[in-house]
Amino acid sequence: MTGNLNHLNPVWDDNHSHCLFYLDTNGQFAYINEYCCRNLGYSREELLAQTVDKLGVLTDCHIFMSMFKQCMRGKASRFETTVRRKDGATFPAEINITHAPLGRRMLLRCDLHDIGG
Repeated sequence: MTGNLNHLNPVWDDNHSHCLFYLDTNGQFAYINEYCCRNLGYSREELLAQTVDKLGVLTDCHIFMSMFKQCMRGKASRFETTVRRKDGATFPAEINITHAPLGRRMLLRCDLHDIGG
């Protein structure tokens, strides 16, 4: 399976009131909910063509791969970071990452919460 997962919107999490996205093993967005697109100032299409480092999150490839491997072993990961919106504004966020396999495709589910108050 290649490409994005937007065709699954009705059964995925598009109605959440927080940012939710799924990443593949390369850090490429596989799915991103509408709330997250609006909050970050991007269209869904813009983000699906990018990797997560576009947001200033997980910019170190080694850290990303370490987190991915940890999640593959069933261990959730949580960390705080600074996220960058399209207009350049930043905000502090907490990201919770869990393993979310889809068939043979290995994905990470990332729930992003603005903790800036």
